[in-house]
Formats: sequence, structure tokens, C-alpha cells
Amino acid sequence: MSVDLQGERLYQQVDLVRGVGNPLRGELCIMSLVAYLAGEQHTDRPRTASSFVRNFAIQLNDGAPTALRQDLKPFAPRIIGTNDGYDLQRASLAYRVITEEVWPRAEREAVVVLDDAVQEPCVKGVWSFVASLRRPSLKPSLTARFLALRDAHERGDCLAIGTLAGQLLVELVQRVPTLQQWYWAKALELLDRLCDLGRDERVSTMGFSIRSGSPSRNHSIAD
Repeated sequence: MSVDLQGERLYQQVDLVRGVGNPLRGELCIMSLVAYLAGEQHTDRPRTASSFVRNFAIQLNDGAPTALRQDLKPFAPRIIGTNDGYDLQRASLAYRVITEEVWPRAEREAVVVLDDAVQEPCVKGVWSFVASLRRPSLKPSLTARFLALRDAHERGDCLAIGTLAGQLLVELVQRVPTLQQWYWAKALELLDRLCDLGRDERVSTMGFSIRSGSPSRNHSIAD
């Protein structure tokens, strides 16, 4: 069976879920699927994967609606081998995409203004006490997430950039139904570009294909 056919068969048998998943039920997250394909034990922290890519992809996996989450499956084999020393370049790319492409679109569509208005309830009189009780449970505003991303960039905190970029994109997917497809496409495009970094060097130094053969029962997806 060709690698492509093996992959198609596997993807049909796996559901991507929030959390690490359970391979006995055919439920995995994007990173535990990477581990499975790479022949590692069941984990959402496969050794083969870039820590930056993991931080970004986990946010997409856990934050996306169920149907959209399944779009991540084809990226699993591409994440194999990305633990290659290119994470600083990945951080720079992700920051550039968010600041030059994603955030300007959110501002232009007034998404940021609407979001921040929702996050700031009236705090006058008796409402100040009610607001103080509610505020800890409120999600951070999109502006707060963007400022945290910018701060991580200024600190040179590479891995935090991956997490925050993913969080910002899935928040936009969740909160802006009219532009959901655009933001989700942008998230997948960015993941694609993150996987491409260092690809030529990986191809020249290692060969890998989708896991073949029959896994043991404790590591089973399908026979």
C-alpha cells in the first residue's frame, strides 16, 4: 500500500480530539498522532517535533471546533523531524504573520473594538462589585492577547510566541463567525509554513514515511 493510501486510511480511522486522546478508541490529538506516526509512545510531546510547532499546533487542536480540528490531520507527518533547531526562525515567521496579516485584518473589521467592549462591563455603583466577581472568569480580550504576544517577542520568548499566536488565531475563529473560514485558513497556512522551515535539510538527512505494520494492542489505532 502506498504511503498516501496508508495515510488516507489512517486519517479516516482517527478522530482528532482535545487533550492527548486514547489510541484504543481511535482518538488522538494532532501531537499524539505525530508521535504515533513517528513510532514513539503515546504522548502529546513527541521528541521528533519542534517545541514551537507543538505549542502552536496544540492551541489549534484544542481551540478549534470539532469539524475544523480534523483539518489538522494531514500536517501530522509533516511535523515529524521538525525538532531541527529552526524554532527562532519559526517564532519570527509567526510573529510577522500575526502582526502584518492577521491583526490588521482584525482591526480593519472592528473585531478588536467589539471584543474589548464586551470585555469591559460597566463598573459604576453596584455594578463595580458584580464586575469584580465576574472579571476573573472572563477570557482575555483579543487586545490583551496581542499585547502579550508583542511582549513575548520583545523578551525573545520563542515558545511563548508559538502558544500566543495559536491562541489568538483560535480566539478569532471562535469569536468571529463571519470570518471564521478566513482566520482558520490563515492558521493552517501558518502551520504549513512553520513545517516548511528546515524541510530541505530534513529531507536530505533523514527519510520517514507513515507508520506501517500492525501496532501492538496498547498502541492501537487500527489493524
